[in-house]
Amino acid sequence: MLIRHELALHENLPESLTIDVVFTWVNDADPVWQKKLNHAKNNGQTIGAHAQDNARFANHDELRYSLKCILENMPWVNHIYIVTDQQRPDWLKADRRITIIDHKEIIDKQFLPTFNSHVIEACLHKIKGLAEHFIYFNDDVFVARPLQKNHFFKSNGIASLFLAQKSLTAMHDKSMTTPTLSAAQKGAKLLHTQYGETIDMPLVHTYVPLRKSMFELAWQQHGASIRQFMGNQFRGNNDLNLATFLIPWMAYFEGLAVPAIDICYYFNAQSTAAKQYWTQLHLNKGSTATPHSFCANDFRDTSSGTLNNGLSNQLKLYTS
Repeated sequence: MLIRHELALHENLPESLTIDVVFTWVNDADPVWQKKLNHAKNNGQTIGAHAQDNARFANHDELRYSLKCILENMPWVNHIYIVTDQQRPDWLKADRRITIIDHKEIIDKQFLPTFNSHVIEACLHKIKGLAEHFIYFNDDVFVARPLQKNHFFKSNGIASLFLAQKSLTAMHDKSMTTPTLSAAQKGAKLLHTQYGETIDMPLVHTYVPLRKSMFELAWQQHGASIRQFMGNQFRGNNDLNLATFLIPWMAYFEGLAVPAIDICYYFNAQSTAAKQYWTQLHLNKGSTATPHSFCANDFRDTSSGTLNNGLSNQLKLYTS
């Protein structure tokens, strides 16, 4: 009911913005990439929890199906950029709407190779030709229903801030410390210093509407803090997560983002609960009960071939 009324309201608003999509992606089966990864693992960096887990880099063809969901449910997207390390999906056909961006095109060579998503995300605004308004996707996030531009950006350019009903403090108190949580807490301290407000809410683990100019502002105002972690080849506890925390909240304080709702089914693709989520997604597909999005996350280094094939098969079935 809530989603239906929200989308009906958006249908009556102008949608003239040019909006791009950006993915980050890796093929962990690439022997050249594997060689670079193994070499980096011996560099002596103090890393954060789970920063080198195989699951963090595992590829189950999620990108293929996430792209398909975008092209079907968001046909208005202007262009799609896939940021990767000298790789290209072997199944990806030439398409004028899709461009592969190599790390070296946006990240200073002194910080390469990198296996730290926080480092890669900090440089997304350097993509040549990227629109001012863009949506950042991880490849394990999927659009579950037709969505209009106004779900992400209002017609006046104001971004949606998809807030999670969680507390950074509560997560820390439960000993859930990870590089992602540490990065958000560090970002919250910067926000407090800059704007005098205390932020304790993370974003929903889904796509993130972003503005290129806000990256430029973040680098201008917090460049020293950003440069401190750019050399971390793996996630570390002194990272900042610009794309998924700092910049969306900066946009809010700058009057360029407003809180919004995105109903996202977020589940561990390898858990026993995953079957229930898949069942609901299949049953509700195309109905008013369908969520905006879902994230089939591969947690920790506990995968097996059977489960990996299961994820790919579920995604293929869902998008068929």
